[in-house]
Amino acid sequence: MNKEKSCGCIILKDDKVLLIGSKDDDGKLFWSFPKGHQEEGETDIGAAIRETKEETNLDVKIIDNKPIKTGHLVHSGTVYKEILLFIAEPLNKEIRKQEDEVEEVWWVHIDEAGKYFDGYYSEAWLELLNRLSK
Repeated sequence: MNKEKSCGCIILKDDKVLLIGSKDDDGKLFWSFPKGHQEEGETDIGAAIRETKEETNLDVKIIDNKPIKTGHLVHSGTVYKEILLFIAEPLNKEIRKQEDEVEEVWWVHIDEAGKYFDGYYSEAWLELLNRLSK
């Protein structure tokens, strides 16, 4: 099976987390975190920071260097996409969504954010909550 790798950030501010809404191949809105493909020669953290900036206009500081790992099948089940998410905090406030890839950008209270994930990111979300409770 072919593999792809994406890196991104789970951005926390106060008691909120930043979610982005994008459309899938069927035009259905789904929620995730800013992330994208790693470029050749780029570190995991470097890709996460760059993709976050591209999709949200936010500069971020990584606050946990150990990624939360998740993944799922894409391209009609022919490719496994590995996703590495780093916990981060924003360094600036002005959000500007990437027009061609991102439909919505929302700050959601941590207690409510779990309901936005339908399978793909539920395990990553539970890992985040576990780390925050320590």
